[in-house]
Amino acid sequence: MTEDVEFSGATVYDGSGAPAIEANVRLVDGRIDEVSADPIGAERVIDVDGAALAPGFVDMHAHSELRLLDRPEAVEKVTQGVTLEVLGQDGVSVAPVPEGRREEWARRVQTLLGIHESWGWQTTDGFLDALEEVEPAVNCAYYAPHGNLRSLAAGFEDRPLELVELERVSDALDTAIDDGAFALSTGMIYPPSSYGSDEELETLGERLATRDSFMVSHVWNESDAVVDSIDRFVRLCESAGCQPHVSHLKVAGEDNWGASEEILGVFDAANERGVRVTFDQYPWTAGSTMLTALLPPWARTGETDEIRERLTDPDARDRIRRDIESGDGDWENLAKAAGSWENVLITDTGSGRAEGETVASIAAERDADPVDAVCDLLVEEDLDVTMADFVMDDEDIDRFLSDLRGTICTDGIFGGKPHPRAVGTYPRLLERYVRDREVLPLEDAVYKAAGHPADVLGLPDRGRVFEGYVADLVVFDSDRVRANATFNDPMRLSDGVEHVVVGGEFVVEDGDPTGNRPGRVLRSVKEWDDPRRPDFSDR
Repeated sequence: MTEDVEFSGATVYDGSGAPAIEANVRLVDGRIDEVSADPIGAERVIDVDGAALAPGFVDMHAHSELRLLDRPEAVEKVTQGVTLEVLGQDGVSVAPVPEGRREEWARRVQTLLGIHESWGWQTTDGFLDALEEVEPAVNCAYYAPHGNLRSLAAGFEDRPLELVELERVSDALDTAIDDGAFALSTGMIYPPSSYGSDEELETLGERLATRDSFMVSHVWNESDAVVDSIDRFVRLCESAGCQPHVSHLKVAGEDNWGASEEILGVFDAANERGVRVTFDQYPWTAGSTMLTALLPPWARTGETDEIRERLTDPDARDRIRRDIESGDGDWENLAKAAGSWENVLITDTGSGRAEGETVASIAAERDADPVDAVCDLLVEEDLDVTMADFVMDDEDIDRFLSDLRGTICTDGIFGGKPHPRAVGTYPRLLERYVRDREVLPLEDAVYKAAGHPADVLGLPDRGRVFEGYVADLVVFDSDRVRANATFNDPMRLSDGVEHVVVGGEFVVEDGDPTGNRPGRVLRSVKEWDDPRRPDFSDR
């Protein structure tokens, strides 16, 4: 239950990017009742002795759809200070799903999202209802995934949509937003989202424009063609009249390091044309995704059984090997970006085998070529394998973190020995990039982690420590906050986050999770109080 609580002696970073102030903050009935330099007086007063108090952090790119159904306490997120997770990413998620395709969709996303015994929904509304029923500890928002919408009309077929099919997908997008989705997400390396043409995406963008909504994209290429891919996405959205938001912005592959400067130049040029570009990122030099992403696009086309069968064909394997080793072709070659099979780490498998091993070591153990080792592992595990790939450089990460158009995310994929970003992203940001290396000041970090995400989503009463706003707050010791998660021990919780409040209720108190589950499922049109998203300037 909510309390009448006062945090006294706080160093308040209000989420606007303004410098901190010394203040006392009172919470009443789930909202911020008063922010004052003077003692306020409340039923309960907690002296935080100068600790930082900020709006709760927003994980702008999360993959917790199914995990929250089974583990609604969200311990790994609340102990980082996260109070809102944004789900439905990368164009592939759990809703909507066509009748008769739930089992195939469950198989497709289990590598990314995990396994849930029963999918009792088909629509976005149905899934959000299921989330509400478990009463999660964190607030949740959802994007409409392009691949799911596309499958309503064309299943998993790699072909252009017919005009009537495109109209059906556009209408399904409208329905998803009416049900509560905040935007459209695309995953241009993940089937079936990757089958969409620019013309298809532009048509959907035009529908988004009627809602003042936005398109979120894992772009076609984050390595050799990253600048062109981002420019292509920005111009596509510009033509459609909707806002572009780039997912987990990065520059992959040593040959491409330094391209961050050119990418930000693309954003600057777009801004001069009146296009507001935003993005999210995580502060790590390794990425993580499904192991199938190493395969050339033709090799991962079709349904799961078709892909498995293809991977057992010696001729197909030879072609995969040639495509990867040549480094040629119009596709994102993540093996090339990694530079070495030693830089591809298996993080999760359906059976639990090979977790924490590199592809190079697995190949050596099997006395096999690395490509054969990858294909064998995928076949053995029914494609249920995730990896971490060490492909980025700190200089690019620093440059993106210093840009106030960006927001912060975990992109956390759970299971096995996952990338530690799932558990340690926000403490790592505060420890490594704010305190130790001084890449950005704390007020900017809080803006990027809390205030700016609320602006992007169009949430009119969240993301700030302002009177009348929802009491989603984090209190942390800026001198002590630390990420403990590593690739060897990825589920180790962080230190220094002292209190986390969601809607006025403690989900972390004195550094320990409380087990309380006060989170809400936020639905776009209800939060906007309008069918259209409010503009940034309306705050």
